[in-house]
Amino acid sequence: MPSPALKLIVTHAGRAALVSPDHGGTMKVAVTSIGVTATAFTPDPKQTALPGEIKRLTTFTGGATAADTLHVTIRDLSTDSYSVRGIGLYLEDGTLFAVFCQAAVLVEKSTQAGMLIAADTIFADIAASSIVFGDTNFQLNLATTDTPGLVRLATDQETITGNDARIAVTPKGLLAALNDRLGSAAPSVFAKKLIAAAKDVDVRALLGLKSAALKDEGHGNGLDADLLDGKEGAFYLSARTRYIPGQIIVYAGNAAPSGTLLCNGTAVSRANYADLFSAIGTIYGKGDGVTTFNVPKFAAGTTVVAADSAETVGVTVSGAVMAHSHSGSIANGGVHAHGGSTGGAGAHGHSASSSAVGDHAHSAWTDQQGWHGHTGGTSWGGDHTHPQDGRTTYPGYGTNRIGYQGASQSWMQYDGGTTGVAGGHNHSFSTDGNGTHGHNVGIGGAGAHAHDITVGGVGDHAHTVTINQGGDHSHGLTINSTGGAVNLAAGVSMLFCIAY
Repeated sequence: MPSPALKLIVTHAGRAALVSPDHGGTMKVAVTSIGVTATAFTPDPKQTALPGEIKRLTTFTGGATAADTLHVTIRDLSTDSYSVRGIGLYLEDGTLFAVFCQAAVLVEKSTQAGMLIAADTIFADIAASSIVFGDTNFQLNLATTDTPGLVRLATDQETITGNDARIAVTPKGLLAALNDRLGSAAPSVFAKKLIAAAKDVDVRALLGLKSAALKDEGHGNGLDADLLDGKEGAFYLSARTRYIPGQIIVYAGNAAPSGTLLCNGTAVSRANYADLFSAIGTIYGKGDGVTTFNVPKFAAGTTVVAADSAETVGVTVSGAVMAHSHSGSIANGGVHAHGGSTGGAGAHGHSASSSAVGDHAHSAWTDQQGWHGHTGGTSWGGDHTHPQDGRTTYPGYGTNRIGYQGASQSWMQYDGGTTGVAGGHNHSFSTDGNGTHGHNVGIGGAGAHAHDITVGGVGDHAHTVTINQGGDHSHGLTINSTGGAVNLAAGVSMLFCIAY
């Protein structure tokens, strides 16, 4: 049952404040403070003050919730300590608008706690909407799962949707949600029995489940209904039932799946992989020859090829490319020639100089001619004489001397004349040999110098280039081989695994 509302008595001064200035109707009034008192008194419309008033509070809020009902919430967070039996509502001009009081204490305020009064107040003969609250300075906390406070009530549709944690469900909304999920008037009588069943055996009895369904079910409990061909369900989930030992599996993951080994040539235990050893033996390697054997090895890029006999199983083949040849040619260009010319460079000349090599000389020699002499003769001169008029004066000896007289130191004197006739004759002569010899030739040095070289310009010109015809011809073509040592198929790399 809801708490009874507080019935406020409006004072005469409060009613007068409701009358409009022209007395043609009423107007709204604003409550700006609420006084509290611990004194018990009988409310009287003639009151103008609150008996024994302790203090006036301005921390409150409120509003009309019905035509004659006003919801008021009052808060005091001070450290004051007092009891509340009565309250009075004051207007902005200090007029005592309405009062309430009861003999019992309405609320106790202690120094350690705040006070919060939330109550509905009823006006017997005035509209609650005529009263408004002035500038209140607090709002109540919104209710959460941890904090008490105000909460909005959910509509039926909000309750059915059920996605807002800030609103409260009403009984009417809850019924709407149940009907939406279970059907109108649900649950049925039968469903209520199932819900009320305290034990699983009672539920099975209500559902009519008998015989095997009433036994303890599950793997390993020996229930025939759980078996398929005498095997529990877990048996059919193992790799041993999906594959046979020795079966090759192409797997798109990056690790061998359960029940298989990666085909990488590894040596594995004959005891631990007895079924696989029984299937393939030592075809792919005998391991250590006693306790291990090898699984197949697929090199990167290789694949499985068909064996046409038992003898070729496990044999690695390099593969072969189908026999073929390559041909090629270079198109015949026909009889043709190529012409061209160099660009004109304009009238120009070229200059150059030799490098200076310092003061120097050049040496040379003649070829050796061996031991030799030279012979010859004078020309024939006929009969002739030679005049001797050739006197010469020698200092200290006078003139016309002809010879030196030895120790006497005298000179012969001649007086001129001619030689006798000798007749026509000639003279022969020879030179002496000088042995095998050569002649040195020396060239004098000219001092450190360089030589200028000037090339004369030949005017603006170009040079014609002629390429001779090669005749109708073709060119040989060589095609080099490429590729690796083995044939590999193109494709996507995946794991080759073998079941054990």
